[in-house]
Amino acid sequence: MLWITTKGCIMVIARTHLLRRTLTPALTTAGIAVLVLAPTAARADTGGTAEAAAGTNGTTPATVGAATLGPDGYKALELGMSEDDAVATGLLTDRQEIGDCAWYYLDPDEGAQNPGAGVVVSPTRGVVNIPGTENSQTPEGITMGSVDDEEGSTTEQIEAGYDRYTVDKTGPTPLYTAPAPGNSQAHYIFAIGEDGRAKDMGLTADDDGECGLND
Repeated sequence: MLWITTKGCIMVIARTHLLRRTLTPALTTAGIAVLVLAPTAARADTGGTAEAAAGTNGTTPATVGAATLGPDGYKALELGMSEDDAVATGLLTDRQEIGDCAWYYLDPDEGAQNPGAGVVVSPTRGVVNIPGTENSQTPEGITMGSVDDEEGSTTEQIEAGYDRYTVDKTGPTPLYTAPAPGNSQAHYIFAIGEDGRAKDMGLTADDDGECGLND
């Protein structure tokens, strides 16, 4: 699911029995609008070659001191890692279950992450999703903000950072998806807020081990 307010959006890994990528609105008991997972609908994907330059060399400037959400994982946490090995990194907390899959928060010391965004672990494929935080960036320098600020990389910077990407505008929140350079079996997803900036991001395995992330 995605969390969304009038200021923008936050991508969230839903704590439901099944996860799907297509989203519809609902409300939480706290009054915050939430985009709840719904049956898959037609996707409006647009392939593109990056042309918009964010810096003088056409790439997004890296954030000094930011931790990297790389093509294989984040710090000691890697895609494909078993649940036991993932827990042993010390980066995970608050285990919950989503059907047959497990869901964790990143440790709060890693930086603010969007409510509900989490690390997803498949019983057959290991770690299949790792979220970004406001302290992390991709190797291409893409960062995320939150609905409470005007931070995060712009869509122009995302387009400049990746040679290939698709854009899904069928839901209330535009989603950019780009193959992870250096890992042919994973991709990045960026949720775009009303200010045209990334408000959430994550690294997801192409084979999500039946956790429903790519449906």
